[in-house]
Amino acid sequence: MACDTSAVTGNDTTNNDSSSTLNTYMPGSQLDESTPLVTSQQQCYRANRRNSNANTMPSATADCLSAIEDEFEIHDIGPLVDIGDHETTFSLSKLLRFAGPGFAMSIAYVDPGNICSDLHCGAVAGYKLIWLLFLTHALGLYIQTLSARIGIVTGRNLAQHCHQQYAHGVRVPLWLICELAIIGSDIQEAIGTAIALYLLFGIAVWKGILIAAALSYVILAIQRFGARKVEAILIAMIAVMCGCFGVEVLMAQPDIGQIAQGFLVPRIPANAMVQAVGIVGAVIMPHNLFLHSALVGTRRIKRASAVRNASIREANFYTVLESGIALLFSFAINATILIVFADIYSAGDSSSPSSSSSNSGGGYLVRVAEEQHLPGLVEAAALLEKAFGQAGPLLWAIGLLASGQSSTATGTMAGQFLMEGMMEMRVSPWLRMLISRSISLVPTMLVGTLASKYLDQFDEWLNVLQSLALPFALIPTLKLAQSKAIMTDHFALGTWWRVFGWVMAGAIIALNVYLLLPLVLQVATQSMAGALLAYAAFGLYLVFVGVLGLTSVEN
Repeated sequence: MACDTSAVTGNDTTNNDSSSTLNTYMPGSQLDESTPLVTSQQQCYRANRRNSNANTMPSATADCLSAIEDEFEIHDIGPLVDIGDHETTFSLSKLLRFAGPGFAMSIAYVDPGNICSDLHCGAVAGYKLIWLLFLTHALGLYIQTLSARIGIVTGRNLAQHCHQQYAHGVRVPLWLICELAIIGSDIQEAIGTAIALYLLFGIAVWKGILIAAALSYVILAIQRFGARKVEAILIAMIAVMCGCFGVEVLMAQPDIGQIAQGFLVPRIPANAMVQAVGIVGAVIMPHNLFLHSALVGTRRIKRASAVRNASIREANFYTVLESGIALLFSFAINATILIVFADIYSAGDSSSPSSSSSNSGGGYLVRVAEEQHLPGLVEAAALLEKAFGQAGPLLWAIGLLASGQSSTATGTMAGQFLMEGMMEMRVSPWLRMLISRSISLVPTMLVGTLASKYLDQFDEWLNVLQSLALPFALIPTLKLAQSKAIMTDHFALGTWWRVFGWVMAGAIIALNVYLLLPLVLQVATQSMAGALLAYAAFGLYLVFVGVLGLTSVEN
């Protein structure tokens, strides 16, 4: 499609209306002929819709935007993926062209933090929390769908919308909280990779942490070869995890009846409340919403006025379908880990080798069950070796390595989108990773070298951190998705979906309050200073959640 450059640059005095209209869609200053069309995402045409209704976009402007889109590249990961023209019937080939962003998003659902959460749930609650694991994946699909729709419909990712909609005083703490959640996830991923290297090659954990930091740059370098290459590697790593953990569940031969009961009968044991809340934080991660809303921008959607709405509907359909398939795989991976360790612990209570032997190995398994000592990623390998022989820890380590490295790559991309979009800080992905890894490396090294026996508790509370940070990504997502000014009448959430979303957000916030309040009261009993600090932090948390909820996004 040819596009008259005068309509883009505004240099033609005879076409001022068209150029001024187009400029409402372009952030920053006026463009001239020297301005590159291929720059960062916030310098792209998909920027400022608040002063104009997308339904009334002039045809000439829409055509020019479509032409610019053909040249657009996102975050140094190559050109957009061509998904072809709009089709009225289902097309498997088109689904495959859309496949990628959803699988990249699903990596966060199977990172080392989730793996640790899964084995803790299996150890503490047996099969009883399988239903909650499935529910969080289903809710995750709903949330990720909203995030992706925001990116598809508006052409802007969630972080960019947050920059536009929230004042500086709200935007900065919002960014810091989300960055803190990413750093917490980064710590889990580094520890998970280091433990995998220890199990495979006997490398000390602190050395493995350094190696994990170096390995992160390998996947980052592959971004230069295009989005499809990165997506292919991530999908391959998901396949590795499915294979490794799937073989282990076949080796365990669990009770299918108990699995079905755990899936169909909702219940949370009294001693598993922290693990239950941790599932929400571990599975639905705040930075993943920023990631998914941006990754969908790697697909070229026809935005010419004649086909715009139909193309967006098609993109929404295939994105939801692909995301659902990807999250089914991630649920299967998480469920197999939970089931394997539920089976190991149930066997340890009744018919483990410890019941007929006084050796240290058998005694250890019974002590674990009796004291409800939560196994770590290293201890999990020892348990798997007792249950399945040498194959158990080998499969575990390979799956853990794939989990750690793949989630590191997606976490880095999420941080890049967050920093560029919300704070308009254009930073090289290499520098971004260096900064993030440098910040997370200090606590990771300290825990890995001086307090390795507390890795499990540390990891569990990092999952809780994700749960606490989740409302700060979820609330903006819901408010944007329901806004007709942002999403247009065609794609804004309907009444029932809005109600469902806010009920879900309220439930997550209530769970966080339930988790935080006992901690606040415990700290408050220690000293007056502790009481003041605890109550102030708790109050600020609730106030900031309220501010996000009450801020209008209708302009």
